[in-house]
Amino acid sequence: MDFERKVYIVTGSSSGMGRSCCMKLLEAKACVVGIDMNDGTIDNECYTHVKADILDEKKIEECVKDTAARFGHIDGLVNAAGVFANNKPFYELTTEEWNRVQSINTTGTFILSRAVSKEMIAQKKGKIVNISCIRSTIFKQNMADYAASKGAVASMTSAMALDLAPYNIQVNAVAPGFIYTGMTKASFDIPEVRAQSEALIPNGRLGMPEDIASVVLFLLSDMSDYVTGSMLFADGGYHLQK
Repeated sequence: MDFERKVYIVTGSSSGMGRSCCMKLLEAKACVVGIDMNDGTIDNECYTHVKADILDEKKIEECVKDTAARFGHIDGLVNAAGVFANNKPFYELTTEEWNRVQSINTTGTFILSRAVSKEMIAQKKGKIVNISCIRSTIFKQNMADYAASKGAVASMTSAMALDLAPYNIQVNAVAPGFIYTGMTKASFDIPEVRAQSEALIPNGRLGMPEDIASVVLFLLSDMSDYVTGSMLFADGGYHLQK
């Protein structure tokens, strides 16, 4: 997998899976432009941080155009920015709470992908990787908002793949399972919760952000040129039992 001198945009780049994707790409000598609402957490000469809301269409379009102008091409996009469920049954959710999850997880992915795909169509090459979740197909109480948003990402991935296939652009998704991140740390740091969760996973352990980043790099590489419109489960085998 050759990433040297290639250019990637990664959202949610300041923490969790997004940050791990950035680090893996940088280790592979790629150039990375990270987008996050928070300050940058990566110090690398090949990394550029853009502090922005992924729902700010004007700022996102400017960022993408600036990246293409600076490097001459954009080889890939990783849509890793997202928020978790409000942890309520759907009938207790406010419309505002519902819309926030849908907007960030689904519309944010759409806005980034739309902007980047225009550059990729012109160069007739590119890779887009969306982060979905096992909760797009395996459900749990009090997660209707999150499941709906990640299910939409999974469906959108397939539809995007068809729209972009004529331009040699591959679009795929990763469905992480139980991953230990800043978002899940408070829960998984409770010994009983961690033990119960790991007991459900055939591989016997929680996933780490680096586990997801490795799968993303495969989907960004030329080794996945004949893979498009797919969602790859990265969950230690959890979905096999459901």
